[in-house]
Amino acid sequence: MALERERERESRNLRKIEEREGLYSKNRPLFICTTKVRQGRSVNSFSGITLIALVVTIVVLLILASVSITVVFGDNGILQLAKEAGEKTNEAMQNDKENIGNATNYIKSLSWDTTKVTAVTTKDGAIVPVPKGFVGSEVDGENTIKDGFVIYENTEGQNLNWKADENGDGILDVQQDCNQFVWVPADGVSLEYKQDKETWKDQAYTYNESEDNWKDEEKLYEREESVERYGGFYVGRYEAGVPESINYGETTKYTDKAKAENRNKSEVEEKDLPASKKGLQSWNYISQENAKALSEKMYEGSKSVTSRLIDSYAWDTICHWFSNSGINVTDSTSWGNYVDADSGENVNGLYSKHSLTYKPWGWTVNEGNYGKGQVEFNARTGSGTQDVYELATGISERNKAKNIYDFAGNMFEWTTETEELTDSHTEKDYEKSAGTYVVLRGGGFNCSGKTNSASLRDGSGDNKIAYHINGSFRPVLYVNV
Repeated sequence: MALERERERESRNLRKIEEREGLYSKNRPLFICTTKVRQGRSVNSFSGITLIALVVTIVVLLILASVSITVVFGDNGILQLAKEAGEKTNEAMQNDKENIGNATNYIKSLSWDTTKVTAVTTKDGAIVPVPKGFVGSEVDGENTIKDGFVIYENTEGQNLNWKADENGDGILDVQQDCNQFVWVPADGVSLEYKQDKETWKDQAYTYNESEDNWKDEEKLYEREESVERYGGFYVGRYEAGVPESINYGETTKYTDKAKAENRNKSEVEEKDLPASKKGLQSWNYISQENAKALSEKMYEGSKSVTSRLIDSYAWDTICHWFSNSGINVTDSTSWGNYVDADSGENVNGLYSKHSLTYKPWGWTVNEGNYGKGQVEFNARTGSGTQDVYELATGISERNKAKNIYDFAGNMFEWTTETEELTDSHTEKDYEKSAGTYVVLRGGGFNCSGKTNSASLRDGSGDNKIAYHINGSFRPVLYVNV
């Protein structure tokens, strides 16, 4: 009995030691076991975590990591939400500018000369001065500032049919019959009317080098006063078109109607005035001097507007307008008629297919014939001989931005800007001698949309020399002050 009491006493003492050291529990879990020696006896000691707890911990960490990655990088993650927030902020800022611009135009409209313009409210709430002799479009997609507000010439004041298409060619009769212009909202808030020699000069082919020599200030104060008072100006919706070309047949040869001596007369007459209508041959083989004279004669004597050849201020302002809306003006391949455009589009209307041959010294265009019908466009490779297509004005919806057609590609376009070179020098990869050069913008159907984009500025030739098969022009309108 004494021996049993001694053993029980030792057992109680051992439990007290274990309890003091935290090693004893009535419901002791399964721990990883080590062995300690106390008072000459081996004692089980337990430390660490269970395997199950370890696995659970790892799984939880993986889940948390997965959740964190999803929260940060997922479709609705932090980064995506931050991006969307930034985009919405920029959109809100642009909307604020547009709203301020609309309010500014409303205030300006209170002092507009009502003998020259009619204040018209667009479908998106802007106030636009529509010159006398013109009416605002009632065609869907042509009556908002966002899409490009279009006016139609209507000097007789007749009721225009906004839906008729008697020829069934997809071109409304009113678009074939009336000159059209698009309002550029240069209100000084959302868009400034200005010449810009810096923004794109390192991104456009032949842009830099001599930009300080470009001059374009003829009667600038008159244009600036008009834009300031009325909040913008109008630009030709299309490249200048040859009026009689609407009657071109399938067998009409290109040189029959468009050769230099027919299209580049030294004296222009009223019957020779260009048209800003859909489906016409672009007026090419023309000098800058004659393009300027023709543009000024379009609305000569009008009490409401002054017409002139587009200038660098208007061109650069339009480039900014496009760029502000996410339209790429430094690589216009996706929305212009260029040799490397790949739209897969079936174009229906008047066009001319030319053969383009690349040679070591440059390209050669072999003139083709005009035809009417459908043609499918695919990208060309830029080597050997290939077909390129000169399109009639406005027949490709792909080549439209803000309801303005062919601002990029199809035809190089003259502006009133000149480039004075006093010394021979090399610009990019070719030489220019001293002299006066006139400036072309926008690129042509035989060019690349990246190297000859909408923002292109290139001095080329004397103002009295007719440009090539791929050169045309575009008139603009300023409301008279």
